[in-house]
Amino acid sequence: MKTLTLVLGSALALNVLSFDALAAATPDAPHIYVKGEATLTTMPDYVQLSVGITEVDKDLITAKNKTDLTIAKAIKLVKEVGVREGDINAGQISINRDSQYNRTTGNQDFKGFKVSRTLTVKLNDINKYPELLQSLVNNGINEINQTQFLASNYNELHKKAQKLAIKDARDAAKEFSEDYGVDLKGLYSASLSPLNVQSQPYMRAEKVMMADSAPSNYVPDAYHAGEIKVTASSYAVYYID
Repeated sequence: MKTLTLVLGSALALNVLSFDALAAATPDAPHIYVKGEATLTTMPDYVQLSVGITEVDKDLITAKNKTDLTIAKAIKLVKEVGVREGDINAGQISINRDSQYNRTTGNQDFKGFKVSRTLTVKLNDINKYPELLQSLVNNGINEINQTQFLASNYNELHKKAQKLAIKDARDAAKEFSEDYGVDLKGLYSASLSPLNVQSQPYMRAEKVMMADSAPSNYVPDAYHAGEIKVTASSYAVYYID
């Protein structure tokens, strides 16, 4: 099972009787400005892979046929490792004239027609990524455009992180008011983005760890993809007395 790590941190600053142009963001009354943060770390459970093939030939049809044959082999390979039809995109093709500068004549010499094809796939079994990548290269793929190790539950974790950041901001306000011996009088404003104030937040050192379940198809040693961080912040201004 995968471990889900939660790191909480808070930032807060004390502002009293703001009378400047920032009055819209902060009240003209004693208040505190707090920031809550939450970072969830998870491991990827699928790979988004983009590869390609480029051929150059003075005969356009020959160049295109070479790329088509390579892409056809690549599609067969990705299907053999379990990639679904809907997770395969091989519709992109580009054709350009390829020339090279001739220093002797000062002209651009025509080298041939440059034909490129791209194949993008979503591989749900990360454990098969090294094998698939090698097979694609062995069968003519000569471009690795992009590889992204992603988590299918990213959006769910981001929503969770936002709620935790809001809770952390509330806890920060309570902690700060208790430390300074003041009473919270209510919320003035709240936002998921930084407020337009000049105060520099002070970060708490306290950290909380939490474990959660992982997607069932997570493979721990898949190309050493590393953790994915899902971070959210919350900002709030509270009246104090």
